[in-house]
Amino acid sequence: MSQVITSAQNPQIKFLRSLKNARERRLAGVFTVEGEKLSGEVCPPFRVRTVVVAESLAERGAEPAVVKRYPEAERIVAADRLFDSLCDTKTPQGVLAVVEYRRENVDEWLFSAEKQSKVPLVVALENLQDPGNVGTVIRTADAVGASGVIVSGGSADPFSPKTLRASMGSAFHLPVSVESDFTGVVRRLSEANYQVAAAHLEGSRSLYDVDFTVPTVILIGNEGNGLSREVTELAGCRLRIPQPGKAESLNAGVAAAVIMYEALRQRMGGSRKCI
Repeated sequence: MSQVITSAQNPQIKFLRSLKNARERRLAGVFTVEGEKLSGEVCPPFRVRTVVVAESLAERGAEPAVVKRYPEAERIVAADRLFDSLCDTKTPQGVLAVVEYRRENVDEWLFSAEKQSKVPLVVALENLQDPGNVGTVIRTADAVGASGVIVSGGSADPFSPKTLRASMGSAFHLPVSVESDFTGVVRRLSEANYQVAAAHLEGSRSLYDVDFTVPTVILIGNEGNGLSREVTELAGCRLRIPQPGKAESLNAGVAAAVIMYEALRQRMGGSRKCI
């Protein structure tokens, strides 16, 4: 077993603890992934820089899957009390991976026609604040086989501990681009003949009367304020999800899932039906 770090003043421990702060993660160019299962989802092109193992787990001789997948990564063993201080969860599982950010270039995966093997389906999130919602959308986009997810700079960090847990590792399975010029990217999609479909409380078209078999970007807005006026104006289609019940609206993550699965249903051969 590697030498065990026991001091809270150890430089490596101080650095790892600083990564609980979003600003420090951005400056360092890395983020942390907690737990055996979630860290085991990390796969190329992402690169694991360091794996931290709790002393109690190391003593049992357990070899985390992420260590086997990235044998070149630095391996650190920390006393349990120190390890726990590095984690965001209340009951840490003894494994924490430090992963280098991969800055997805939207031009590479979205505007490069030769890389599109299927009709593109993109989900774009504007200022979605809840990490759980962002993670849920990424997980659902992965499940339906979407081309990727675009996240505005004002949204929750898609690689924060809470968002990663909500996405269950799906952020490693498909492109997730964080775009400071979100409006500009949506405009480029519109100019590239994508159907820009905005989920909107005042939408004039039923979800089930929209053709999702064409290249489409689905716009999902902020939980409280919805989409900005600038982005809404770029939408050629403002859709609504039928709600015959008394609920005022759906959770943003749920709404995105409903729309994505209707798109999948149509793409699998289902017909449109006006409701």
